[in-house]
Amino acid sequence: MIRRAVCAALALAPVAFAACSAPNPRGPAPGALAGADPVRFVADREPWHFQGNPGWRLTTPSVELHTTVTDRRLLHRLPPFLELAHAHRMNAITPLLPARDPLRTYVLASRSQWEAMTRSMLRDSARAYLRIERGGYAVNGMGVFYDLGPRDTFVIAAHEGWHQFVQSSFGDPLPVWLDEGLACYFEGFRWRSDEPDTPEFLPWMNPQRFDQLRAAAAGDRLMPLHELLLARPQDLLDTDRGGDAALTYYAQCWAFVHFLVESDNGARRPGLERMLRDAQAGRLVNAVSAIAGEREATLLRTRRVGVGAMGVYWPEESIGSMDAAYQAFILRIVRTGGRDRALMGRSPILD
Repeated sequence: MIRRAVCAALALAPVAFAACSAPNPRGPAPGALAGADPVRFVADREPWHFQGNPGWRLTTPSVELHTTVTDRRLLHRLPPFLELAHAHRMNAITPLLPARDPLRTYVLASRSQWEAMTRSMLRDSARAYLRIERGGYAVNGMGVFYDLGPRDTFVIAAHEGWHQFVQSSFGDPLPVWLDEGLACYFEGFRWRSDEPDTPEFLPWMNPQRFDQLRAAAAGDRLMPLHELLLARPQDLLDTDRGGDAALTYYAQCWAFVHFLVESDNGARRPGLERMLRDAQAGRLVNAVSAIAGEREATLLRTRRVGVGAMGVYWPEESIGSMDAAYQAFILRIVRTGGRDRALMGRSPILD
């Protein structure tokens, strides 16, 4: 997830973060969960610890959560959030098949615990992930995060939860622009006013992505579509130490998914739905090879970039014509009043 500095799958943190909750140095008491309201969706719970730090293993139908967090509200909210986030992503665009096993997710109480777990799990590969200044990552279907405060912990869990799901259940790789665009699409949520511990997932409600998109549009820094389809965030980070280009890339991927879902009264949505189903079923790379050629299939298979998928799933459009429509879509999003609608969870382009 990209927010500010390297973070999960090379993610950057937003400009401002909520303060982290102060940890209880003694850890959760053995009866911390037992005395609270029943944790929704939890089918099984048992004590768990990491390097002497006490915690819990909480299992829901779709997630196996290991956590040492000590904030009682965070601990109460995590299982239903993770379960409902997974249910949302399974059906938000098109019905997708569930992963065979629950998604294993670790939420640690502190960065020091997170660093220790990263070294333990990834060993020689850990160095790249330890560059992450604030956040977490998904690897081999596992999500590894730490307490980032009362909102950002959930935002990164939603983002990386999509990557966990794809890593666990898709037969073919998704292009990076779609994988990251959907991960950002699933970040948007708010807590329901009638049920304060229940999330409502609203893909437009994402001020960090919206504000970055608006700033890039105002500064004439938007990438044309053909560049977006060929770019990778790690390459942008390597050439742009400030991270602004990578932040704009993520914001544009977020906007591009919205474009495919909503533009022209949803005319492009069937192609997106079919692409996701084909990727999960392991048909995407072969479809690109058959229609766009083996070079494009190789780019998708090895670097997860390329324009080949566009000709397969939106064959009636050229990259140029789609780019013109996409750039116009962005300008409609960021016009006056668009942010207010987005922060209410409403589409800036639909009346």
